[in-house]
Amino acid sequence: MLASLCLSMMILAADASPAAEVLNDLLPRPQQVDLLDNAFRFDLRRLAFVLQTPSAKEAGRLGERLEEVQDRLGIGHSSYVSEHPVADTYALLVLGGEAPPGLEGLGLPADAEAEGYQLAVGPEGVAVRAASERGLFYGMMTVEQLLNSAKVRRRNVLPCLRMVDWPQVAMRGFHEDYGRDQLPTVADHKRTIRTLAQFKMNTHLWFIEPNHFLYDFDPDIGKDFDRFRFDEIREVVAYAKQYHVEVIPVVELLAHMEWTLNDPKYAHLAETPGGGTLCPTSDESFDLVRRIVDEVAPAFDGRYFHCGLDESQAVGKGRSAEAVKEKGYERVYADYYTRLNDLVKSHGKQMVMYADIVLNHPDVLGLLPDDIVMMYWNYGEAEHHPGLDTLVKGGSPTMSLSGLQDWVNVYPLYGSSFKNIERLGVQSAEAGVLGYFVSSWGDGNLGAAGANLSELNWYGVVYCGALGWRPAPMGFEAFSPAFALQFFGLATADAAEALTLLATSQGQGRRARYMAHSKPEDQVPAMAKADDGELDLWRTMKERAGRAHVLLKKSRARRNADYLRSHDLVARILEYAADLALEYRATAEAMNDPGFKPQAAAEAYERLAARQQALWQEYREVYAATNRPINLRYLVRAWDESTQAIEAFAAALRKGEMALDAKGR
Repeated sequence: MLASLCLSMMILAADASPAAEVLNDLLPRPQQVDLLDNAFRFDLRRLAFVLQTPSAKEAGRLGERLEEVQDRLGIGHSSYVSEHPVADTYALLVLGGEAPPGLEGLGLPADAEAEGYQLAVGPEGVAVRAASERGLFYGMMTVEQLLNSAKVRRRNVLPCLRMVDWPQVAMRGFHEDYGRDQLPTVADHKRTIRTLAQFKMNTHLWFIEPNHFLYDFDPDIGKDFDRFRFDEIREVVAYAKQYHVEVIPVVELLAHMEWTLNDPKYAHLAETPGGGTLCPTSDESFDLVRRIVDEVAPAFDGRYFHCGLDESQAVGKGRSAEAVKEKGYERVYADYYTRLNDLVKSHGKQMVMYADIVLNHPDVLGLLPDDIVMMYWNYGEAEHHPGLDTLVKGGSPTMSLSGLQDWVNVYPLYGSSFKNIERLGVQSAEAGVLGYFVSSWGDGNLGAAGANLSELNWYGVVYCGALGWRPAPMGFEAFSPAFALQFFGLATADAAEALTLLATSQGQGRRARYMAHSKPEDQVPAMAKADDGELDLWRTMKERAGRAHVLLKKSRARRNADYLRSHDLVARILEYAADLALEYRATAEAMNDPGFKPQAAAEAYERLAARQQALWQEYREVYAATNRPINLRYLVRAWDESTQAIEAFAAALRKGEMALDAKGR
């Protein structure tokens, strides 16, 4: 199957003509396209849009989405006409002349009608046909991308073509961490939903530690953090349905319950004293889980409830030790999972769980109900994932999860992340998984989690969505220009180059975040010992991030301009981290020189401290524009403490109190 799909798109790689260029702008790439002779020449402001549906309700929903398309393209709604009822018809016509192009001979595979569509561009216009409302919506998104490509490239022409398109994986989307110090506003949630839908993704998983809900049974849980209100959740979930996006809660209900179990009221429910894992054999512990699920589940109007359940290695090391000794790990885990499954099913939902513990104790699978969905996760660059094979061959309904490599960082490590997304995506499609997603994680440093601004993840999220739709890797060179055009409305080589430079600026290491918020007394000795490989990393980061900043500064986004500002901000943060690292090295070397001038070194660190505070002021503004404010109190500590440490180091240099040799002693 994959080989035939690749063959159907060879024309795109082989033809550098303007016609093929437009097709290369599409994200995700369509399954089958035939380019034809002739072209559709049009005036964007004078196009007529005709929407045909079987019912008024469908016409209303699709009509609202069509008006949004017209708004994004900068054309008026007056050119939109709705026709209904038109029996058994889901169609969109975009006319520049009198007759629409024909769709004869274009047929969807039998199993692709839920989300697939057919599209034709002829000399008089564009026609889209689908077997479902959702399929027509995705065809509408392709029409928007075709017209956007022409507009951004300042062309009034589309190539004539015939297209048949559908997704390879049924569920595609973003698994987003809302449990670590970054909780978006409702408005930004809705923006995320719209963006997922524009790139044909249909699932948004919210990872939420249990203390991030405002519960009726105990409003004090998580009171020191930003929290979801259930009326807000219902609002966003209802909004997502208008865009054919299912919102799935991912609520940790065994391990990763640290903040809840730190509360003195619940501390005794932990497996080990002071631990973050619940005791799985305690009825009282399960009563807490029941109260959580009973409030959370009804707020999410979807098919699935994800119970987390990963990384619970503490089980058997405390209160459940006797049960594990008597029954074995497999039975203790299986009993708890089965009990949870019954609870989730009582709310009319299907349980999903991370599969790492099951893969570590494979005999658990045979003890579980066969309706629990296993989510395989792996964020490395492995060519193949045997764990996914194990789950699929074992008959478990399976989803798979790749990673953005954004954790403990200010920007994802896309060099590594793209390899993970590509390899796991291709294997997942071949295995026939239920869904394929990419995850963000907000693991912290210096007491501050979620430092990576969520809008910086879109580059990888859209790439994963494209791989879920059509699992054919693109790489940075092909993906960056398409993403720049469709996400930012930029067709310049500068914008694409800037995105690729950022994606590859950090190499494979997660050093930038640690360095940006570091203490000189720790890092000067460390950088004294840095080898050529590490020094090259910082020099490369400085060069690429600095170049990206220059290119982004002169880019004028037509779409998501505020998110482009975030990319420019992170380019300057990465460049700052590299400058700081190299200054640490220079200081370590200079201190061995009899002519060392501490006053000059002090001035350099004072400038770096001022730079850091200026970056923080801008970061705070960008963060507050899309996120709830409470958690900034945790992030500011990391920025302020590191600035103060640099200022103190500079002051010590001025006083002649610093003395380190080249070995960091």
